[in-house]
Amino acid sequence: MSEFPNVVAVPGGKEVQTMCFMTDKPFVRKNFIDLRLLADDKTVLKNPHKGWFWHYIDNGYGRGNYRANHDPSDDLADFPGLNHLYLRFDWGDVEKEEGVYDFSYLDEIMALWGPRGYRFSLRVCSFEGDPNLNHATPAYVYQKGARGYRLPSGALQPDYGDPVFLACLEKFMQVFGARYNGDPRIECIDVGTMGTWGEGHTAGDGDGVIYPTWVTKKHFDLHAKYFPDTPVLCNDDHMCSRIAHGQDEVQEILDYAYERGFGIQDDSVCCNYYTQVNDYDTLRAPWAFDKLAANAPASIEMEHYSYVRAHADHFRDGLTAIEAFKRTHATFAGFHGYPREWLKNEYYLTEYCANRLGYWYFITGAAVPALQRSVYNIVTLDVENRGWARIPQVRSEDPAARQRREYLRPRYRHR
Repeated sequence: MSEFPNVVAVPGGKEVQTMCFMTDKPFVRKNFIDLRLLADDKTVLKNPHKGWFWHYIDNGYGRGNYRANHDPSDDLADFPGLNHLYLRFDWGDVEKEEGVYDFSYLDEIMALWGPRGYRFSLRVCSFEGDPNLNHATPAYVYQKGARGYRLPSGALQPDYGDPVFLACLEKFMQVFGARYNGDPRIECIDVGTMGTWGEGHTAGDGDGVIYPTWVTKKHFDLHAKYFPDTPVLCNDDHMCSRIAHGQDEVQEILDYAYERGFGIQDDSVCCNYYTQVNDYDTLRAPWAFDKLAANAPASIEMEHYSYVRAHADHFRDGLTAIEAFKRTHATFAGFHGYPREWLKNEYYLTEYCANRLGYWYFITGAAVPALQRSVYNIVTLDVENRGWARIPQVRSEDPAARQRREYLRPRYRHR
């Protein structure tokens, strides 16, 4: 006791004096067992449908970023909470010729990483903004008469509402869905068939056109139709890209996504521009997450890690990202970068977020009556969710949307 002169000797030793909550009156109930002392908030748990993801295919097969230099024997077993690999590929990677589909590369990745305990999320893109990757939309689509735009950079962008483009895209989506819809290896799919890098906007390397709302809805419908048994996420830029057209259009697309039970993804956390013009969390559309995060997963993807490291004020040692994860009720968080470099610099950030992404339940107490035979005995548990995600809700709505949400609810009821 001489080490701590102000500590009073009491039965049980000095440790008892650090546990004042033991006498909290609200927890004193008949037949109640206080379990808070057994809570462990330090061990990283790998629970399903939550956690980190690694951006494994970086915008098409043509870019080797973040996977080419990774040792294939390194299974990243020490990565806290790594849930899935994000496979963002191009339509033209799989269907180079009309009606000829080659999913072998995706299947090879799943065959290698699936047995290691990982799942996968998917995005198929139709435009990359890079003139070296001009056939994200297959060449045959243009040969059949679909309109395209040759941009000043030399990149070829499709007209996302062109009827020939949409007809060809639907045939692909039908095959794509038949192969992966409901596949237990697939965590979710996000709508990437419209916009630069599949982000739902035409800024950056795109044509800058704000397409009519029916075009965005059509792309939503193709994903909802052919992936009825897999969670579908839209992008915040499906809404934000049409802010210049007024709040009514923004709300129309947001409501359309909501009615179809979509979740939401933001690809732009910790980006230079959004660091300057948005709040500390750099988010552009937290209001969209407020509406959609109870439907299905909310996913946050950060700026390329090389840029983040080069601009400390974008990332603020991870505090910017943490605020974004909390504000959006994030289920998943991911990064563009080499995982070993990331872990070397950001291990404690990774560990801290691993449990908090998605759900994180603690049983803090139980009321257990004297148990009797041949009767119903009711045991009541006190459960606390310390995770950032929200619990899905099922509302009264049209039958198709309700059926979709009823499928999602059992799978994600513990988010």
